[in-house]
Amino acid sequence: MPNPVQHNSGSQSLFIPQPRPEQGLSCTDKAGTEAVTLGQDRGQRPLVGPSRLQSHQLTDEIDIVWLIPVDELDYVREGFDITKRRTGRPAYHGHGRLVGYANLRPDAVPTRDSGRYNRRTFWLLSHDRGEAPDTEYRTHAPLEAVDPRTVGPGQPGYLTERAWGKPLPPRHEQPPQKN
Repeated sequence: MPNPVQHNSGSQSLFIPQPRPEQGLSCTDKAGTEAVTLGQDRGQRPLVGPSRLQSHQLTDEIDIVWLIPVDELDYVREGFDITKRRTGRPAYHGHGRLVGYANLRPDAVPTRDSGRYNRRTFWLLSHDRGEAPDTEYRTHAPLEAVDPRTVGPGQPGYLTERAWGKPLPPRHEQPPQKN
């Protein structure tokens, strides 16, 4: 058994688990790192959803505000930001440029631990497609990338061929397009 780690405030047992050789270190096809199946359409094809966010996390959203025209963008990065307010442009301290955000219902409940609100934000980094002419994302997209044309209030974004930059791998099926 390893020795306890020494801290400034005394001795405390802190054990850092080592990866098991049989588990490997790959994160491909693990929950949360790849798209998840949300259901099936009338043709019984599986619909592939977002790689990170799910509908139940977005129930308090009332609208999505885009700060730039989304028709010019192949993809945006989608994630949560913790804010003091339910609506209005959030103070964005992340990397890159804020391009959109979600407004929440007036009766949205803040998180129990911080008393603040989890709001969806959309951003681009300086090396993303649309920000730089020659980028490493010409023929693929980052993990949190979604096509902004598939985003709606309470509806997570989807990865499309346009967002990916080429035809999607065979296991990805096209989600229904937002009207």
